[in-house]
Amino acid sequence: MSAHVSESKPTVGIRGPLLAYSRIDLGDVLSVWRRNLLVHLRTWKVQMVAPIMEPIFSVLAFGWGVGALVTSRVQNVPYLTFVGAGILAFTVIMRAMFETTYASYFRMVYQSTYDAILATPVEAESLAFAEILWAVTKALMDAVIILFILIIFGAATSPWAALAPLPLLLGSFFIAGLSLGITAHIHDIDSYNFYMAIFFSLIFLCGAWFPIDVLPRPLQVLAWALPITSAIDLTRALLTGRFLPRHVLEAFYLLVMALVFTEWAMRSLRRRMVA
Repeated sequence: MSAHVSESKPTVGIRGPLLAYSRIDLGDVLSVWRRNLLVHLRTWKVQMVAPIMEPIFSVLAFGWGVGALVTSRVQNVPYLTFVGAGILAFTVIMRAMFETTYASYFRMVYQSTYDAILATPVEAESLAFAEILWAVTKALMDAVIILFILIIFGAATSPWAALAPLPLLLGSFFIAGLSLGITAHIHDIDSYNFYMAIFFSLIFLCGAWFPIDVLPRPLQVLAWALPITSAIDLTRALLTGRFLPRHVLEAFYLLVMALVFTEWAMRSLRRRMVA
């Protein structure tokens, strides 16, 4: 890991005045991230199956299958384009979520990888941030692959589509921070059933498969309160090239939520592993 000794790092308690961000060592973050990358390179062929196969069949099922049964255009764009943004965002954010739930839990509990890393001068905050950064990295890999598939199927109709992964990076940061924070509080792997039930229930309200404005007003308010809705809406705007003033607020909201939950995740992991 980092070559400097642990005495050179500030020892600020979890209740100290400083943010957890201030205790991040970028050198240690890079070392942990590189460690995860080396592990990934050993099994990358197997891990590439899902991000390639799932979006293809999702486009066939929703874009062509369901699309043949509903109106050909939704919000003045082809339904294939409309749902393509949902497929891209849902799959990418889901990858970041799984990476910081089951994968992180296995590294923390069953493999004792976190214990080994924290036995070095690496601080808990650097470890947590590296785990979140790695989840975002894997999400970005999926985003590039799925975007290429959407372009082949004609679901991306704007030159701005090349920037579609950008809001998904913020969405992935948010969900990775939230998920790692939850992982730090879980002591039984079966407890993830509650989180997964909530996640996969609420994801259907986020405008991935149909416009939010067809929902009852209370559900619309709930949907817009979910940061994933903003990630999907921004992704759709980039795929279509149709931008609205609300997209600026959505980007800011995503950024704030990502920062807040990443801070919470770092503090939570310190309480679990160190305090």
